Amino acid sequence: MSIKKFELKEGEQLLASKVSGDCWKMPKFSINRQVSGKYYFTDQRIVFLASGLIGTESVSWEIEMKEIENIKTCMTPPFFPFGILITMKNGDKYKLSILKRKKYAELISQYIGK
Repeated sequence: MSIKKFELKEGEQLLASKVSGDCWKMPKFSINRQVSGKYYFTDQRIVFLASGLIGTESVSWEIEMKEIENIKTCMTPPFFPFGILITMKNGDKYKLSILKRKKYAELISQYIGK
């Protein structure tokens, strides 16, 4: 789902905002592609807003925590230990790259499937 800006939904709790990082994999693109931006984590979803001047809406997305099947830490190109691989219940995969990934992996783990 493409989005333009982050807004809390009614009843939603913000857990972390404006977390700088990259997205290396998303279902829209069959190849790994680095897209820089900001992550927003709530008790209901993860939102990624790509940064840049042109075309950022097409690579910005949000996913519902309840639709996440599992997460695991992984490497990001070339071989950095910053990755979090999210697998959705429908098989889609997202690869996030965030400093302090353990903190965010634990945060996501608390809310998946809820």
